[in-house]
Amino acid sequence: MIHQKNSVYKTIMMLLFIGLTAATLNQYAKLIQHLINVKYDWKFELVLVIGQLIFQLPFVFRKTGEQKIDYYYNMLVVSTLGSITLFPLIIFNHFLLVPTFINIVYFFIVVLLMFFDHKRRVTKLDLPNYISYTWAVYRFLILIFILV
Repeated sequence: MIHQKNSVYKTIMMLLFIGLTAATLNQYAKLIQHLINVKYDWKFELVLVIGQLIFQLPFVFRKTGEQKIDYYYNMLVVSTLGSITLFPLIIFNHFLLVPTFINIVYFFIVVLLMFFDHKRRVTKLDLPNYISYTWAVYRFLILIFILV
């Protein structure tokens, strides 16, 4: 019963995390829209986040349902923390014109921090280390898609 309640709680939180991440990255994308070759909005980012969950499924497929939920929950916590870390940049850009280069460097610093946090969480969950790299590969492929 406790595991069931915990799973329901985590599922609800994951939905909130997905929404917050999609909304935040949509705001960030506006700062670099001139570099992006797709119409980037919150719906596009929502599809990307859900796509990330699907992309990661083969790497956790043989795990128990609880392990999958724990992994997805932690992955979405990392994304949410990354989104929150972008808030100062988004707010700062609201008041001042920040050079695109600074916006991009800040973003990649956040991504790097997210990667290390993801690796830490994967280790703590006793999952294979390569899952962190597949997480990064997905986002890199998306980056190529939106820039080309």
